[in-house]
Amino acid sequence: MNSHHTENNRIMPAPQTAALFKKVDTLLDAISPNHDKMLLRVIAALVPVLCFAGDQVFGSPVLASIGVVTYLFCLLLYAEGLLRTIVLMHRVSAELLIVAVMTVTFLDGQPLSGALVAWVVGLGLFIATTIIRKNRERIEGLVKEGKPTARVLDGGTVREVGVHEVSAGDLVIVPKGSTIPVDGVVTEGHSSVDESAVTGEPYPVFKQAGSQVTSGTLNLSAPLHVRATRDGDDTYLAVVTREIEASLAEKSQTQRQAETIVQVFLIGVTAYAGLLYLVTGNLHLPATALSVACPCAWALATPAAFAATIGRLGREHVLTRGGEPLERLVGAETLVTDKTGTLTRAEPEVGEIVILNGADRKEVLRSAAAVEARFSHPIATAITAYAVSQGIGALPEVTESEDLPGQGVRAVIDGKSIFVGSGETIRAAGVTLPAVHYEGRAVWLAVENDPCGVFVIRDALPEAVEGFADAVRACGINRVVLATGDQEEGEAQRVTAAIGADEYHAGCRPEDKTALVKGFQNGGRVVMVGDGVNDAPALAVADVGIAIGGHRNPGLVVRSAEIVVLGDDPAAVPGILAAGKAMKQVIRQNYAWAVGFNTVGLALATAGLLNPILAAVLHHISSVFVVANAARLYFGRGGDPKRPHNGP
Repeated sequence: MNSHHTENNRIMPAPQTAALFKKVDTLLDAISPNHDKMLLRVIAALVPVLCFAGDQVFGSPVLASIGVVTYLFCLLLYAEGLLRTIVLMHRVSAELLIVAVMTVTFLDGQPLSGALVAWVVGLGLFIATTIIRKNRERIEGLVKEGKPTARVLDGGTVREVGVHEVSAGDLVIVPKGSTIPVDGVVTEGHSSVDESAVTGEPYPVFKQAGSQVTSGTLNLSAPLHVRATRDGDDTYLAVVTREIEASLAEKSQTQRQAETIVQVFLIGVTAYAGLLYLVTGNLHLPATALSVACPCAWALATPAAFAATIGRLGREHVLTRGGEPLERLVGAETLVTDKTGTLTRAEPEVGEIVILNGADRKEVLRSAAAVEARFSHPIATAITAYAVSQGIGALPEVTESEDLPGQGVRAVIDGKSIFVGSGETIRAAGVTLPAVHYEGRAVWLAVENDPCGVFVIRDALPEAVEGFADAVRACGINRVVLATGDQEEGEAQRVTAAIGADEYHAGCRPEDKTALVKGFQNGGRVVMVGDGVNDAPALAVADVGIAIGGHRNPGLVVRSAEIVVLGDDPAAVPGILAAGKAMKQVIRQNYAWAVGFNTVGLALATAGLLNPILAAVLHHISSVFVVANAARLYFGRGGDPKRPHNGP
């Protein structure tokens, strides 16, 4: 224990040191345009570039003096960043070579070279990070909604409190149309509850006194009184949030590996420049070597590609937290996708009608539509809309009607008893139902206890998802899996066949989807696509999580996914995969160019065939190539999220 404590003391900076850097940071923030310290660096480097260039053209001592002062100020800015990284994070940063180049070129009497290097690197990184930051701000803006509250009934008085203040045993009032804020039991009232965000079940579930309800579900039709069974911090939503945060915190291995490579490169180039000085005894060769090897192209290779791809996707209403998630898409083995609200619209439609016992099809449609026209339930709306689409006009008069919440409807039309409801409900009423094969959910219609028809209800499936799996496979994915909370296996089979998936898993709860993703991760990277709160843990634990409909579920889903589609179109997914693939190719090209350029440049510098000014010009050309190559991703490459069948 003591040795561990000593180690912590050794690696942690002294409070006074951290406080000093904080004061410096506050000062720099105050003088930075728009409080952007990176922009301050760009301006601080541009001024000496202009001054020294003007001095060379006009021979102005005033410009030279201003150039020296602003040059040293720029050098201090980079040196402060380097010292901050060394002292607080115990590693070197890209500022090392910038500081070395600016110092050596200044001592060698070639400050224009050093200023040019600082300006090009600073400008490129400023543009790249600005684009990335704006996309992150858009994502964070989706999350920043009002804090969830609950209306607690306390001694006849209703008070609105934060959900975290609710204790087990509190009585919570849930108005019609509002989200249920706590896990609990209904004590009063009856209503239909939309549980699709939590369970994936697309249709409302009837709740009454004694029914269990879950936080995050939506109360649709009437007020409910709910007795909380858990404290606010222990609700389903709270637990899911903690699981998401823990999963996302583990996604830093790629970044750590990249930082290790950069550390070796920075130290190696600096050491090589020092060796040249020891061997030659002058500053000319080290200054040239540092100028030509300064990591402009290296520094821009990845950020420029990231920024271009992120900007391109942003135009198509796809947001991503940086470029690393896009990079991880390349080489992914499996894509797991939710069904309800992700591939389907979660809007039921009548897929077919099975007519029984010689009944007249039009009369079956007319009777069902007349009974259901009085209700706004999604299935009722689907049946009514289907009747209209089939040319059913005037409806018969319903003389009596009894709504059986969660079960069906009894009615009387033309003196005949009509019963519309689920098979279980009608069977419980004493009606004998024949065996009927169908794929989907069944709503039966019986006339005078005689079954006359079966309405097969299915989720609306957009045409865009047909061939979804083939489009995904074209981007390198080898296995496409459908995972749905829907209990109807026939419906899962139908959607699986429609999109061309390799397999399906029905009746999945959130923990089942998470386990499924972890299981597939044993065979390679996994991409998870989902939309509901029930998908959030799986989105977080996947190597890359893609949230569909971020505008509808801005809270947990957006926080759990690294890529967010601001729309309901699953056809965006293949385009995102194509964008990641194209981005990876450009990054490889950029690094190949940077390695080749630095190798040749260092060889020429060592041989004395370059001077610092020429070295700076050449390395600017290298940087321009990298940026121009990356720009192709923004203007004409990288896939189109709305055109899934096109390659990158």
